[in-house]
Amino acid sequence: MRQLTSTNGRLAMNRLIDRRRFFQSVASTAIAGGLGLSWAEAAEPKTTPQRIPSASYKPNPFAAKLPIWQLARPKAALPNSYFWTWDRRCNWMRDDPGMIDYGSNGIYLKKPETFVEDYRRLTDFSAGLGVKGITIWGFLRDNHGGIDAAKRVIDYANSKNVAIMPGIGTNAYGGVYYRGDHPYNMETFLKKHPEVASVSTHKGHCAVCPSHPRFQDWIREGIQWLFKEFEIGGANLENGDRGLCNCPRCKKLRAEAPKGEVPFWQDQYLGYAPALEVLKPHLKEKLIVWATYQGFLPGTAPTKQDKYAFLGESKPRVFDRLPREAIAQWNMSWMMRKKPLPLTAYLDDGAPHKALNHDLWKEGAKPPVPRNVAYVTRGMLSDRCRTHISHIKEACLCGYRAGLEGISMYGEVSSTIVPYALNYLAFSHFIHWPEDTMRQFGVKTLGQVLGSEEEGEAFTEYLSHWDARSLSDAQKKDAFKRAAALKDQVRYQGKGLDRWRFWNWLTLMMKGWVEPETVSIT
Repeated sequence: MRQLTSTNGRLAMNRLIDRRRFFQSVASTAIAGGLGLSWAEAAEPKTTPQRIPSASYKPNPFAAKLPIWQLARPKAALPNSYFWTWDRRCNWMRDDPGMIDYGSNGIYLKKPETFVEDYRRLTDFSAGLGVKGITIWGFLRDNHGGIDAAKRVIDYANSKNVAIMPGIGTNAYGGVYYRGDHPYNMETFLKKHPEVASVSTHKGHCAVCPSHPRFQDWIREGIQWLFKEFEIGGANLENGDRGLCNCPRCKKLRAEAPKGEVPFWQDQYLGYAPALEVLKPHLKEKLIVWATYQGFLPGTAPTKQDKYAFLGESKPRVFDRLPREAIAQWNMSWMMRKKPLPLTAYLDDGAPHKALNHDLWKEGAKPPVPRNVAYVTRGMLSDRCRTHISHIKEACLCGYRAGLEGISMYGEVSSTIVPYALNYLAFSHFIHWPEDTMRQFGVKTLGQVLGSEEEGEAFTEYLSHWDARSLSDAQKKDAFKRAAALKDQVRYQGKGLDRWRFWNWLTLMMKGWVEPETVSIT
């Protein structure tokens, strides 16, 4: 970078600001290095005079827009699909100093206005990809604006026909109002009514006794308030994973369960039943799901490692006791291949036998209730900036064959991160066409992003062979040729940045580079 002197310091600082804006749009200085531009060349065309009064500066003509695409889409085969997010990890505005990747013990560290902007951007992205909704955990939180900020998020989402689904903790996870001094926040409630606290195995979490009548009245009232106060498109209910209350009343109720039933199903039922009771008028028209934390495969797990993929020898009672119109949310990742198939397995076969039949999943698997969605988690949090396209494809294919209404995945990473942009584009494609091949993904979806069906197909073919470690020399040569041509367009004309970012990333992967992600305080 050029040295700033006393005579040109103000001018250089203005240029520095423009340069920073350019590289924020590219998303990382590692990618900028691959382009081979100096800071000055990237920020300004060569014809720009060296000295211009600062008042005359205009926005950088090379600056790129956030990668938010408007894709042509038919009616989705998995129509009730959605992005799942935590407010504190939803990083679409990437210059907030409180940005984290995961962790933080539930604390929101970003500026209050960032909450609204993060979800404005994700809303635009969801609408452009044909994704129906967004789950927001931490939707109501005092330190990012409480009710007023939440209403701004919802008003904008409603204008784009995107359903906002607040996360609601029943037995734990904060209640209706996740964090703050509010009657429907769980910690506030328990300070007033300590007798309702769980005799708990919810380690590290504030939790209630789900069989206590006062809790059941409180959760009903809170949900009634939520749906009256906000024009929301649904809700995502969680009871607090597998924690249990061990008070005498809860233990007595669990003792009445059939022999062999896993204990947490009873506590789930106690937390979800009063909530779904008051939501019954909304169940058919809104996207309201309750988390099982489980897979739905029948029978007993072959190994201890696979126990969460299976329901056991008999169907737990909870599935016959909750309203049939409510949507069960299953953890799809428990039931899928431990090692995803290489992308070449899907290149020209949209439903390979190995995806539909393996140690756990067998073709014909069905969940035990009428309405179902699934949640894909494996690798997408601890390894947030990698491609997970095979996993996404498998989930959409198997979910569709099992009769699910939708698939959900994390939507917290900005689309400026190329591998995650590819994950999102694959998610959008396969919830609409779950039995399509990777080649069809390239033609129908990446073709819209990269400018032509031919380029989309070529990119997908090379991506699939890179993933399978089967690239030919001719494929590598063509990929580098395409990236170099786009680099010159960006360098001299300020055009084609979106396309170049994809090809540059892929060629760097071919060289064995790893794209770094440096912003994390966890």
